[in-house]
Amino acid sequence: MSEPPRRRPRLVGVIVIAVIVAIAIGVIASLSLDEGETDPIEISGAAEVQRLLGGIRQLDQRLGPDDAPVTVEVFNDLQCERCADYQLDVVDPLIEGPVRAGEVKLLFRHFTMSERASTIAAFGAVAAGEQGDEWQFIELFFRNQAEAVEHGVTDEFLERLAAGILEFNVEQWQRDFDDPEVQERIDADAELAGQRRLPGEPAVVVTGPRGDRELVGAPSLEEVETAIAEVG
Repeated sequence: MSEPPRRRPRLVGVIVIAVIVAIAIGVIASLSLDEGETDPIEISGAAEVQRLLGGIRQLDQRLGPDDAPVTVEVFNDLQCERCADYQLDVVDPLIEGPVRAGEVKLLFRHFTMSERASTIAAFGAVAAGEQGDEWQFIELFFRNQAEAVEHGVTDEFLERLAAGILEFNVEQWQRDFDDPEVQERIDADAELAGQRRLPGEPAVVVTGPRGDRELVGAPSLEEVETAIAEVG
């Protein structure tokens, strides 16, 4: 008895399979080549930032307990290339030491050091503060300053940065960009820097029970620690 003739596959089935394969190839190519024209944006340091900030109370621009006896205001610019090292070398040790110990609270002031009126990175950080993650955004941005310089501070770069924050709602963050309170906060920081006539370098203002100290010209960690001891 002869075998029945094999049935030809239906045309619709062939088309569906072809479409699935094409989509899969496209996704792989997109992930590997990042549109085939530029190197992919690689965000690093998320785990390091989480270790640095984990367990420390945070509200908007404040990091540390609200009742800490000494307040340190950090005037810095996320999109200033030379300012990343200052944050990592001076501010991070304060977080690891007196801030974690509850002796100091930090306030980040977005201080634009170029001709820009404000920066998109500042908006991203303040919008992240709506979810209690402004310092996570700031620290992660500074750790990826080289990527920002190479690829530009684009919407894609900021979105990938935001995606590196643990348990962060990126869609909510995108909506918060348009929150009037974000603009108000950035304007208030700029006004504070203008009132103090700060030069175009990172600056620190230390305030405590025994007075205050204004430190300009990218003060060293030792200078900031001395000011904390003097006013505390």
